[in-house]
Amino acid sequence: MTCVALTAEQARWTEAIRQRLAACTQAGDARKAEDYAGCYTHDGVLELEGQTITGRAAILAWMTAPSVIPQPASGAASFISHHLTTSRIAITGEHAATARTYWLVTSAAGLDHNGYYVDALRREGEDWLIAHRRPKTLWINPVSVLRG
Repeated sequence: MTCVALTAEQARWTEAIRQRLAACTQAGDARKAEDYAGCYTHDGVLELEGQTITGRAAILAWMTAPSVIPQPASGAASFISHHLTTSRIAITGEHAATARTYWLVTSAAGLDHNGYYVDALRREGEDWLIAHRRPKTLWINPVSVLRG
């Protein structure tokens, strides 16, 4: 793979995309539904395994619903924290980019699960927003919060 130098504008866009991905992750972990949904375009798609959520309003409704991650049966305090790791961002046009970002999730179980996001982003004005996101989980700890 050949590395191509970015223009100053492309470097600014790349950093704006990194900031958007971080904001989305932090809003999701904190269950800040409006902030999370605001990271997507109005027609944005969140393609989960077995469920596709289309449109910012639908993403907001999904985020305001009870969490898909069950609370521990023991009643113990729980948390979930996504940590973004390596990311490859490609500016594919003046208003388009793609990103593949690896993530690790920690919980009371320790390393809980990991995977990556495949994102298509669109620039609207000066904002880079997620137009399509497909998370892919690679591994789940046997005692993961996802397993209930």
